[in-house]
Amino acid sequence: MPNPALTSRIENLPEELMPIQSRKDVRDMLDRADAGGARLNDLQGLDGVGESALDGYRREWLGRYVYDSNAIEGSTLSLADTELILEGEFVPLDGPARYIFAAKGVADGMDCVRRWAMEGRRVDIDLIRTIHAMTVLDVRPVMRGAFRPYGYTARIVGARIKTADALEIWDDLEKLIASTRRSDAHPILKTAAFHMLFENVHPFADGNGRTGRQLLNLMLMESGYQPIGIEHDAGRAYGRSLERWQAYDDAAPFLSLITDCISQEQGNIAAIIEGIRYGEPSRAADTGATMRPENGSATMR
Repeated sequence: MPNPALTSRIENLPEELMPIQSRKDVRDMLDRADAGGARLNDLQGLDGVGESALDGYRREWLGRYVYDSNAIEGSTLSLADTELILEGEFVPLDGPARYIFAAKGVADGMDCVRRWAMEGRRVDIDLIRTIHAMTVLDVRPVMRGAFRPYGYTARIVGARIKTADALEIWDDLEKLIASTRRSDAHPILKTAAFHMLFENVHPFADGNGRTGRQLLNLMLMESGYQPIGIEHDAGRAYGRSLERWQAYDDAAPFLSLITDCISQEQGNIAAIIEGIRYGEPSRAADTGATMRPENGSATMR
């Protein structure tokens, strides 16, 4: 069934974001993330030792990112197993093979996202479909990069959100891309809003969460921020905070989660650089309470 309310919200996204940005709590979140970015920018100009240390951190980060992104969707692989799979050293025999392909897919997709961000490639329909096709290696080949077919109704597990009708997916995504570019809101706010509405559209039959998080990181990196990993635990803060914005127009929980993750990553990298440069560990950025969210779905999406 058509979802005119979702289409209208997508078209009016720039008008929705400015009142959100004017709120003091939201400005404080964004300012904290930008302060961490300024700290990191002041540390530019790395030598070989610093570059090597950051390369090591990025490899470790990728293992955590892949583990968390797939665990959010129901994968039972451990962090240790995920890291070994990415190194090509280990294939667990006691779990579904699809989780192994899922791990490789998220890692390969993230490598491409990093390269595309460096090249300045902008989000469009073709890029969205390509990221999906590369990320969801556990999905049947015919479904990779293909939007939901006519008659396929998507349901977000654990949430009361009406997704886009299959016949409206293409138009809704094109309007979402255009509305995001048209907005004058802060880049973090625009990126978070894009992710929220992308998940509401739910364009694919499977793999929407993983693809959406890849797009989230692409857009963050295009704006000069570090890619983030939304951590998995039993709290379901990720899915619940998305639903608060999608269904109740309450953006604060999801923005708090995203800005905390950004500040944490910026603080981690700054601490590594300062530790090398000044010979002692640096104070991590003040990010508030640690959040380890999960969307609570029982299956890969």
